Amino acid sequence: MIANYLLESIDKTADPCDNFFQFACGTWLKKNRIPDDDMLTSPIPADLNNLQSVINARRFYETCINETVIESESINVILSIVNDLGGWPILQGSSWNETSFNLTNLLIRLREYGYNMIYGFGTSNDDKNSSTNFIRVYQSDIALAQRSNYLNETKVTRSYRQFIQDVASALAVGRIVNSSEVDDIYNFEKLISTFHWTPAEQHARQNETIRTTVGNLSQTFNTSFGFTNYIQHIYSLSNIPLYDNDIVSVSELEFLRNASSIIDSSSRRVLQNYIIWRFIMSRITDMPKRYRALKDPFDEAYRGTFAQRPRSITCGSYINSNMSFALSKIYIKQYFDESAKQQYIFNESYISNVLKLLKIKANENLRMLRELVDRKAWGASPPTIVNAFYSPPRNQIIFPAGILQMPFFNKDAPKYLNYGAIGVVIGHEITHGFDDSGRQYDKDGNRISWWTDDTIKKFNERKQCIIDQYSNYVVTQINRTLNGFQTQGENIADNGGIKESFY
Repeated sequence: MIANYLLESIDKTADPCDNFFQFACGTWLKKNRIPDDDMLTSPIPADLNNLQSVINARRFYETCINETVIESESINVILSIVNDLGGWPILQGSSWNETSFNLTNLLIRLREYGYNMIYGFGTSNDDKNSSTNFIRVYQSDIALAQRSNYLNETKVTRSYRQFIQDVASALAVGRIVNSSEVDDIYNFEKLISTFHWTPAEQHARQNETIRTTVGNLSQTFNTSFGFTNYIQHIYSLSNIPLYDNDIVSVSELEFLRNASSIIDSSSRRVLQNYIIWRFIMSRITDMPKRYRALKDPFDEAYRGTFAQRPRSITCGSYINSNMSFALSKIYIKQYFDESAKQQYIFNESYISNVLKLLKIKANENLRMLRELVDRKAWGASPPTIVNAFYSPPRNQIIFPAGILQMPFFNKDAPKYLNYGAIGVVIGHEITHGFDDSGRQYDKDGNRISWWTDDTIKKFNERKQCIIDQYSNYVVTQINRTLNGFQTQGENIADNGGIKESFY
């Protein structure tokens, strides 16, 4: 049976010398899909019939796939939120009143939904004391991910500006959108992107992260933007008071300071236009079909594809990512208390449900600050996901139930097949504890130097071989060479996992 399973997974049309993965797994990939929607469409087991969290997860799913209601609601809810946020000047033209603009208040309102615009922050595990949490401040994301994407005029930059223009025109309903305002939005983002750290820079410059306190935050930043007041106000929304001795970790300080300077020299109209655009851009996938379609040309230019997945799969994936415990019977019974269940009460409006869920998630993150770290608690990833993880702050390897199935694991399979499948994954995650990042954390999950200088020197010499090897690989589909330095952690773990499972 196992031999047939393996033979039936092979794609005999692929040359194993050119693409061994396609050869070994091609037919299996073609025949199988991850059924994100199965638990949301199949009958509810009798013992879960009255479980409110499960009922609400399914209700949320039903509103997501109900295109008729989404179409009838149109964009009314989104535009109502935009108006509450001060409006979108590009739509309002000369009627937009800039005297009411307040950057701090705007960012606070958006942070209620979990949005980190320009300045990112949240509650995280303290990397120096893994038993507690601290406040982390960092650079937020930019729409095109990395500054290299803004350097030259390309198909991507043109598509991005056209995307802004098309969305604004669609929302303007017959009014003419000033294209110069589209350029202003793009140029502002392009300007802050020049200081945006790349993943490689973040990795290489970890030692530049500053550990300070709430009381010393204004001295740390030395900017006109009041970070202390901003953070205190945000936490107060969740009834969490901040004290002067609360620890704050600040990374990418160079970006944060320069972005603040750029903001100081930018007009209120440009700032409002840009920030509201980023909010609308993030929610375009929740709008009716005709608005979602406006993103397709941008996705084709930026990601190389614009094919939209079936709505049932998109909705199933979203619910699974955001309400995973409601789909996992064991975890519901163990970890969902009554107050948590009552939070997840949704109505028939999909976009309203999305916004409500964003608020719930944002509030959960803020409230973590005063909670002790429970090392036995399940992490943020759903138990249903097909993946595995290593957590440096907890020094734990994590295997969700979703991965403990074929083709990774079968209790009736010969041991050598399980060693070659889930065994490699287990070895991979163990090795992450000793890769270029994991090695910086001790057995208790604290980021301290626990290796000798000689050990670090020998590790760096040996990892260079991995970096060089992978830097010579070319992804032929896009004709780009891998960045072996940036991917070294995964490459070290892959090599370690194979050797550990074999030996």
